[in-house]
Order: sequence, then C-alpha cells, then structure tokens
Amino acid sequence: MSLERAQILRSVVYVALYVLAAQFSVVFIDLPTDVTLIWPSAGLAYAVLIHHGPSWWPVIPLGIALTHLLVSPAPWLFVPFSLASNTVATVLGAIWVRRIAGEQLTTLRVGNGFLLLIGGIFSASLSALIGVSGMVLGGMVATADSMEAVAKWVAGDIFGIVAVTPFTLMVLRLIEHGRWTDKAMDFASKGEKWTWLVTNALGLILVVEASTASPVFALGLSFLPLAFLLWSALRFEPIFTAAATMLSAFMVVTLIGLGVGGFSAPRDLLETFILLSLLTVMAIVPQLVAAANYRVRAAAWEMLQRARTDHLTGLPNRARFEEALVQTLTARPEIAHGGAIAYIDIDQFKLVNDTASHAAGDEAIRQLASVMRARLPEDALLARLGADEFGVLWTDAEAVRAEAESRTLREAISEFRFEHAGHVFALTASLGLVPFPPRRSSVAELLAQADNACYAAKELGGNRVQVQSPDNSAVLERSAAMGWVVRINDALQHDHFDLHGQRILSFHREAHPTFEILLRLRDDRGETLLPGRFIPAAERFGLSSRIDRHVLDRALRWLETDPRARGVHLNINLSASTLADEDYADFLRERLKSSSVDPGQICLEITETAAVRDLDRARQLIAQFKALGVRFALDDFGTGFCSFAYLRELDVDVFKIDGSFVRDFERNELSYAIVRSIVEIARVLRKRTVAESVEDQRLGRALQEIGVDAVQGYAYHRPEPLRLLLANAA
Repeated sequence: MSLERAQILRSVVYVALYVLAAQFSVVFIDLPTDVTLIWPSAGLAYAVLIHHGPSWWPVIPLGIALTHLLVSPAPWLFVPFSLASNTVATVLGAIWVRRIAGEQLTTLRVGNGFLLLIGGIFSASLSALIGVSGMVLGGMVATADSMEAVAKWVAGDIFGIVAVTPFTLMVLRLIEHGRWTDKAMDFASKGEKWTWLVTNALGLILVVEASTASPVFALGLSFLPLAFLLWSALRFEPIFTAAATMLSAFMVVTLIGLGVGGFSAPRDLLETFILLSLLTVMAIVPQLVAAANYRVRAAAWEMLQRARTDHLTGLPNRARFEEALVQTLTARPEIAHGGAIAYIDIDQFKLVNDTASHAAGDEAIRQLASVMRARLPEDALLARLGADEFGVLWTDAEAVRAEAESRTLREAISEFRFEHAGHVFALTASLGLVPFPPRRSSVAELLAQADNACYAAKELGGNRVQVQSPDNSAVLERSAAMGWVVRINDALQHDHFDLHGQRILSFHREAHPTFEILLRLRDDRGETLLPGRFIPAAERFGLSSRIDRHVLDRALRWLETDPRARGVHLNINLSASTLADEDYADFLRERLKSSSVDPGQICLEITETAAVRDLDRARQLIAQFKALGVRFALDDFGTGFCSFAYLRELDVDVFKIDGSFVRDFERNELSYAIVRSIVEIARVLRKRTVAESVEDQRLGRALQEIGVDAVQGYAYHRPEPLRLLLANAA
C-alpha cells in the first residue's frame, strides 16, 4: 500500500472514530442546545495532531461536519463556530505542546503528562470561548447563561482529553513503532490482569447496587474505582491503565446519562463542575502514577541493561551471556538436539595494545565486534566475555550450522584489517565450539569445555575452529590438564605433596650423603602419583614455579628439623618457568637467610634444554645463586646440545648424564661415545659427572671405569619418603 493511500485510510478511520465518539457524548443529552458531560472527540483529535503533526488538521472539520449532519443537527449559524472552535483550538494546543516538548514528547514521563494537560486546558478554554459565542449568536444559549455553558464546555473537553488522549497516543505509537513506548519491560502476569478485571467488574456492580439503595452508600464506595485504577497503575503497563481509565470514564458517563441507580445528571453548574472535577482527578491521578511507576521501572531496567552490556562494543557482557545460557539450558528438554556455544579468543592481540596503544586496541575490539555481529544471524547471541574474548550462543541451531557459522566468523576475523597511525594489523582468532550434549549440562561445564576447546585451538597454532567432541584428543588432553590444575592447586593449599629422596652414590670418598629430591602427589584415595602424571599440566598452566618454591621450602624445613639430616646434601630440580621467574632469586635469598642450613648443602638442577633455550637468563640466575653459596647441576645432559660452546657460559658444578645414554651405554656405540665425551669434557672443565638411571651394578662399574664420578638409579637406591630416608640409608 502506497504512503498516500495509507494516510487517506488513516484519515478515514480517525474521522469515523471522531463521529462515533461524538455520538457517544450526545446520546445522553436531552436537547441539542445542551453541553455534553464529556467530549471524547477532543481527546482523539488532540492525540492525532500531537502524534502526526498539525498538518492533519482536516480530520477535525470533517469529523465536526459529519457529526452535525448525522448525529447532532445544529443551527447553520453555529456550525462555522463549531468548526472553528474544535479545529483552531486543537491545532494551537498541539503546536504549543510539540514545540515545548520536542523529541521527548513520545517518551512516557510525568512531565510530559502535565504538559499535555496544560495544552489540553488551553485548547479546551479557547474552544469553549469560540463555541459558546456561536451558541449565543445562534440563539442556542442565552447570553446570561453563556458563562455556565463555557464552564461546562471547558470541563467536558478536559475530561475527554484526560480520558482519551493518553491511550490514543500509546495506541498510535504501538501501530507505528510496534511498541507502545520507548522500552519493553515486564509487568504483572495475565493472571493478575484477569483477577483485576473480574474484581473491578464486581466492584462496579457493588457500587451500582449500593447507589440504588442510597446515595450515601454510593459516596462511601466512590473510592473503589480509584483504588482499582491505582492497582492497575502500580502493577500493569501504562497502556493498560490508560485503557482502563478511558473505559471507566465512559462507564461513569453512561451510568449518569442513563440515570442508573443513584446516578443522575448534574442539575446546575456547581454540580457539573464538582462532578467533572472529581472524574477528571480520578482519570489524571492513576495515569500520572502509571507514568511515574514506569519511569522507576525504566530507570531500573536501564541500570540492569548497563550492568549486562559491554560499554565498549555495546554487545551483551559475560553476565548477560551466562544468564541467556542458563535460560536456554533451563528451558531445554532432558533429551534434546541442537544448540551450541563458541568461545572466541583473538590470537596475539597483546601486540596491538603493546605496539599501537590500549586506545587503539579498544578501537580494534569495537570494529571486530561489528564485523562479527554482521556475519552472524539475528538468532545467534554474540557477547564480549573479556578483554579480547567473545562468546556466541546458538539456542536451537544444529551442530552443522553452528560449526559453519563459527568458520565464517574465523574467516571474517582473518580477513579483517585494522589500521592505526599508518600501521595495518592482520588479526586471527581461535574458536572453541561446543554443541550441546543430549543430556542436561551445567553452565560451568559447557563454558569450561568451550574454554578448553578454544585454548586447544590456540595451542595448535591458532586461526582455527576446534570442535568439542568425545574423540577430539586435543580438547580431551586439555580438559584433563585443567583437571590437574585444580588438583595441583588443592595439593599446594592442603600440603598433599610428598617429598621422596634417591641416593646419589659417589665413587669417591665423601663426608656427606647426597640425595635428589623427587616429588610425589597423594590423591584423595591415598594413592601416590608420580610427577609424569601432573608436571606436564603444571608446566602448561604456569604452576611449576609455585611447585618449585613449595619443594625448596619443604626440603629446607626437613634439613632444619631432622637432627639426622645434619650435613646432608640435596639436589632440587628447577623448572624452565622458574628460570624465567625474576622473583625466585629473591625468594631463595630470603629463605636461605632465615634458615640454619648451609647454602652449600643445596644443589639446584636445571635441564640442559631449559638452560640453552634462554642462555643469558640461565647464566644470570646461576651467577646469582652461586653468589649465595648454592651449587648447580646441569640435568639431562647430552639431550639438548648441538654444540658444547655454551658450557663456557654456564658455571655449573655437575653434569648429570641423561639416562637414555646410560641405559644403552654397553649396547650402543653412539651412546658409549657420548658418555665418554661428556666425561672427558667434564674432566677438562673440572666438573663432576653423575650417571642417571643406573639399574644394574655391573653397568655402574663400567661407568666408573671410564671416569664417571657418581651414579644414581634403582641398582643402588629406590626413592623413599624423607622421613624414612636416613633410617634406611647405608
């Protein structure tokens, strides 16, 4: 339908409603010269001009003309005044209100309600002056009665505006914008509305019956309509209250017009004024209360939206995402198919912040959010979960669709280019996708799976989609590692780690026994777990340094508290992450300062691969520790070098020959040559050598023959808890 045809149709509807409203108002008057108790046509016309603008003024004269032709014939001399009074007054009132309120007029506010009332009073007053002048000239009203007619006209128009205009404005907004006001909020249930309707009807019957018995009863029960309207104002949508107010006004006028029960038309101006003032107040108060209640709800709603919205991107935040996920899972049947979540992490996004600025990073995130939102359909919820992390929720999508849209997102991000200060950044993202399982799942479980899948994608190189599935080894491996993280943290918190010791047997006479500290973990069932079960997870998630501190502290406490441990030397392993821990040297310094243990009793072992990886850092750390009196050993020696040149850079005391060469020492010529070379290099550099994993004493004697200084392995000693170590040591 074209715009012009739609406007013509609307105009016809408005004119028809205008005439019907006029028909209602005049059906109860005795003579054409009487002034009606209510003029709802004024409220309708006032609302139309405020909503559409003054250019819609022809609706009013057309409605008035048809009213005089079909509903209420009048002297021809009065008709021009009738046309002018209704048209001019309404146009001027609407122009004044629109000019004062501006863009805020459509917002439901108490201030706007008072503005509409003031404009309505002005319009009604001007209309009454013009209209009654016509009645006097047409001989419809005596000059002496003109003031009374003006007062009745003003009161009837105001009553009509108060009763009809708010509801009409909300309906017009609902038709045009799809909602009756600027925000959609939750109000009372349908059940409460039905309760209201039934009890309101019963209350009206009670008032009618009581007024039939005595006007005094009617006066005593006059609070009931207002009470019901206030109930509506506090609990229901303002449009419901506006409709209830309008219908109540029409009902009261009908009862008065029909003279039902104790209701009867007012006999003079004073009665008319009092009655209409009371009815007007009863119509105004609930609607003002409804508007005020709406503003309170709107303010609370806005605060809630701000709390659930990311201020940078305008997307829902983590709280809103998790809330939507909870709602989805709650409404989902026990066995269901469809639905998924995705966790998105921008790869290496820190580079943007570090090389451009955090402001540039914020702008990149804002643009990325727009790119992703544009690539997703409306039924997929995109949220910002963290600094450079996003989430997607598909409430009812098949896994195939969710995966396809995840890959579309990945491609969109990889094609995105962010330009800042002449530099162009190409970004990629890792996505972890988790289709909802058929069984009921918790929010925490799904988020953890999505996080694991995302980081599995990142560890596999990034710029990929990793789908969570029962046979996905990368995700399962990370999930298992995450479980170990919890257990490791719990063990550190509740001291569930045990220290064992294994003797390092020297072939030379020594005044002190030496043991390597080996770590074990006690699980909930009391089972002892070897480091190979949990150390990979600790290294993966940055817990190795905490474990190293814990082990060193426990080892020193044992040396400090067990009298049998006097003079015992301990070898303690350090992880690669501890080498990178700038605070570890300070920790060791303070711990040794507060200890009675001679620092020379401690030998710290670092792996050759960790040392070679960051040679400068290893050299600095060794120098710092040796300055404290601590000794150093290079563990797993022979596995990580391509040249022995770096040995001049590391001032270690001991080379521990890796067990893979020791075990094959007698069977493999290359292993034999490597072990002999290490022994010779150690001799030249005046370092001690220890052969690891010696499981046969005959092998130990062969190693002794080529010059190895000490051996360690099951052939000489199996690891024991520290509390038993010295009691059983030879």
